[in-house]
Amino acid sequence: MNFFFQSKIFDNLNKYLTKKIFKFLKVFFVETNLKEFPDTNYPLRNIDEDLKSSKEFFSNKNLPYMSYSHLPHLLEMIYQSQDKLVFYDYGGGNLNLYYYLNDKFNKILYYFKDQVAIEERVEKIRKNDGLENLTIGHTNNIPNIDILYFGSSLQYIKKYKEKLSYFFKRSKYILIAQTPFFQNEQLNEIIVMKQINMHPNINYLYLFNFDYFVEFMNKNNYQLVEKNTNRVTKFLNFKNFNKKKYKNIDMYDLLFKLKK
Repeated sequence: MNFFFQSKIFDNLNKYLTKKIFKFLKVFFVETNLKEFPDTNYPLRNIDEDLKSSKEFFSNKNLPYMSYSHLPHLLEMIYQSQDKLVFYDYGGGNLNLYYYLNDKFNKILYYFKDQVAIEERVEKIRKNDGLENLTIGHTNNIPNIDILYFGSSLQYIKKYKEKLSYFFKRSKYILIAQTPFFQNEQLNEIIVMKQINMHPNINYLYLFNFDYFVEFMNKNNYQLVEKNTNRVTKFLNFKNFNKKKYKNIDMYDLLFKLKK
């Protein structure tokens, strides 16, 4: 089945059939032999609809979907010890979380980073609605921030080490949520996986080698203070992976803190 999922035959199947296959097998990812992502990855869809629903979401005061379900509690703990909260959302996708946190915290500075097409639309909303505490798309020359949040996004980012390095020494905490890791020192730092559960959109993402990743963070003065298995997405699994090769493979939440 892995060979079939890796093939163009699967990519070209009609949407109805792939939904039936997923419903029966519930396979989310498959390993590949790629060393890097294809040039075009994670195609965007329904951007305007998603952002429009963000406003509707805000008016209904609903709790947004969060890759890290304990995020509000963590931010409350940080906020209690200071007069404002500086939050950087890398890969926000829409403004649901912004509206929720803006309503929850009296003084919050919210940085939003995503693909350029999303940022352009969010910038228009920011200007039209006068959202003065919302900053779009900046990574260079940012001030010190309380927490950098990758909500199921780091695994889709090329040159992820370079992107992370912008924030080293600037962020007190780095939270990497709902991200795939495994353990095996005999393998490379990253494995490129193919994501098939969103067919007809085919995405590629990294599967991180846990020990190498933690070592990289330690070298940059960040200590792992919390590690949890993530169960936010129902049925998500790696049952089609060789567990002897990819030991302890799963979705995890990792919270790192800047060492003093």
